[in-house]
Amino acid sequence: MKKSMIVALGLMAGTVSAQDGVVMVDQGAVYSEAMTEATLEVALASSYVWRGQVLNNDAVIQPQITLAQYGFSLNMWMNYDIGSNRNGVQRDVSEFDFSIAYSLPMDINQMAIDVGLVNYNFPANGTYNTDGLTEGNKSTTEAYLSATFLSFKDLFIPSVTLFGDFEEVEGTYVLFDVFVPYELSEYVGLAAGVTAGYGNTKYNDVYWTADGTGDFEGEFSDYSLYATASYEVSDRLTAGVTLNYSMLNGDSFKNGATAAGYEADDKVWGSLNVAYDF
Repeated sequence: MKKSMIVALGLMAGTVSAQDGVVMVDQGAVYSEAMTEATLEVALASSYVWRGQVLNNDAVIQPQITLAQYGFSLNMWMNYDIGSNRNGVQRDVSEFDFSIAYSLPMDINQMAIDVGLVNYNFPANGTYNTDGLTEGNKSTTEAYLSATFLSFKDLFIPSVTLFGDFEEVEGTYVLFDVFVPYELSEYVGLAAGVTAGYGNTKYNDVYWTADGTGDFEGEFSDYSLYATASYEVSDRLTAGVTLNYSMLNGDSFKNGATAAGYEADDKVWGSLNVAYDF
């Protein structure tokens, strides 16, 4: 049951919200540390929402594969737009991300520490120049540091993740998350939680304006509530369903969402998820 809960939360936080979710290696699995673990995950989501930004108000498919060994993990994630996204991409891949993570082999007051890099790529963004070549959204890279506090893991699990973009955006985003797990049975797990996202001045100016320049200050930009249910179909197969409510922090960010071309401000959306361990 512990495995299915971790996978379901990873599906919810990772796949349907791009790479905000840190890849978690199940420490309770019956693998030796030297064995390579591989997990294929697929999510069918009603919308694509990332850090409060509604990038596609229509359905998307988000597959990913994760390889893990010796505390390291490599993740490859993709967003396929079924309906048209904010840049006009439809029935095509609009984003393809790579990430590498490492779980530090230490226990600091029951706190798990993860570090990693995420590279974001946008192979089709719907914007074309006079030569017919795509342009607009540029690839960028973030480094992150995440701390998960496990002292009260049977009651609630808080975490904080710092993302620092050092390529195109050169801004900082901090994600705070608290969720409450509940084991309904040996095979069924439930969880509910809340997140809050904080962007510094540079980050907010880039993501919440039409041209990347503005007068935002460092402040909280978005919040979300979520609930998930997971079912361990077999030792290798887990299915899950999620429901999310994403909201922006006040009129300045709602106006920024309109200026930046996002397809909504506050949004209710859900997903169906399947994960298979090889």
